[in-house]
Amino acid sequence: MLDHIDEHIIEKLKNNGRTSLTDLSEGSDLSRVAIANRIEKLQQNGLLKVSALLNLEKLNYQTLIVELQIANEKKAEFRKMISGCSKVMQAFETAGQHNHLLICSAKNNNLLRKFVEDVLKKYATDCKVTLASNPIGAEYVHMKPGKACADCKKHGVE
Repeated sequence: MLDHIDEHIIEKLKNNGRTSLTDLSEGSDLSRVAIANRIEKLQQNGLLKVSALLNLEKLNYQTLIVELQIANEKKAEFRKMISGCSKVMQAFETAGQHNHLLICSAKNNNLLRKFVEDVLKKYATDCKVTLASNPIGAEYVHMKPGKACADCKKHGVE
């Protein structure tokens, strides 16, 4: 359970992930070391991860929203693939006509088209793709680190 100090730390880090320990300790009776320990505990408990955010528009990245119907027997393999693929920014399990919704991004439309056609569709019984603008309002977004996943490498989608 988070206390008001943990919530204060998280709130400040949401605004600036590089906030110093000194600034984070302001307004509390805790030392920088105590704040660092709390941050480490939040990270170990899977509540916090500090990472860089990127501006997709300035990087000239393209974004797609992909809705997929994945058969039950392929779900485990599909989830493993998307969790390790840097082109998948976010993934959701959904109810309705499709059971998964992905927000994908890459350097250009050709890479995204190839990713959908050669990688994603091999898992799907149905697929709907929407070309999207880069995020509105959220100028910076989180992208997974790393290079192309094994499926992308296999199909030359790098």
